[in-house]
Amino acid sequence: MSKVFITGGSGFVGAHVVRAYIEAGATVTVFGTSPKPCLTASDLSHISFHEGDIANYGDIDQALAKTRPDVVVGLAAYGETGQGLLASAAADQMSALKVNVGGFHNLLTACSRKNVQRVFWASTLAVFGRATLYPNGTAYDDSDRRPETFYGLTKVLAEDLARFFRETEGLTLTGLRLPLIFGPGLWYQGVASKIKLLFEAAAKNEETEVEAPAEAVDLMYVKDAARAFLHLTNHTGQLDLIYNLTAYSSTAIEFAEIIEEIRPGSKLRVKPISSKTDYPTVSGEKFRTSTGFAHKFNLRTACEDYINEITKGQVARVS
Repeated sequence: MSKVFITGGSGFVGAHVVRAYIEAGATVTVFGTSPKPCLTASDLSHISFHEGDIANYGDIDQALAKTRPDVVVGLAAYGETGQGLLASAAADQMSALKVNVGGFHNLLTACSRKNVQRVFWASTLAVFGRATLYPNGTAYDDSDRRPETFYGLTKVLAEDLARFFRETEGLTLTGLRLPLIFGPGLWYQGVASKIKLLFEAAAKNEETEVEAPAEAVDLMYVKDAARAFLHLTNHTGQLDLIYNLTAYSSTAIEFAEIIEEIRPGSKLRVKPISSKTDYPTVSGEKFRTSTGFAHKFNLRTACEDYINEITKGQVARVS
């Protein structure tokens, strides 16, 4: 396995991606301002951590010059408010632009100048708008991007940067539009944190009630999201510029029902509220058929694994 350089590797999804590459035998360098909040002491014993700010071109250029990676994985995103990526971008638009767009531009520029072989990165399904904008309410990989959040807008701009560097600079790069990701290690607030509260209460045999959107949303277990990036790295065929990444859709109510089946006696109540958002159905078929990727965890087995991880009190490595 090659040398892998990961930005945003100390975040929720990023830490799981780091563990996936470690398990695959890669030499991993994580770049960021701090190993916190998600990298553990065990993680740090298996990687090199290079401190720096992605918004500072000199930092990222120096780090790539020192490590000379074969693969770069770009996962850095602005989330300093602790309220989730969407809320953080809405609260501080300039900082979101600085990291999600300016920082990504710094990364791609440095990768191009340092002749990095391959770059993979995380976009989001939030680049799409409401369901009524799409025929039959379904958004495909090449559907119009009509974001209704500032975070989604920053990722549209990042996707356009990626296209420019791929077509003009010849940089080999592919992005994955991530759905809502849930699983062990989530530390910030947002829709997924409502789901997290259900799991934590069940693991502790506590009673809880949460308010959560009534609408179903596209979801993926965090370990499968990590496996998707590893899958890209191992894929030997041609890859497109961007892919939708999907697994299944669900609601907090369905999560509560499954958790109560797994942990009889759990007392979980969900008060459904309208998110006032008409989410489109998103097709992720192209990524699966083109590359052979398949998610390992269905909704129930993901719930079982999540409860097991919480019960153990630690984040296990991705298998």
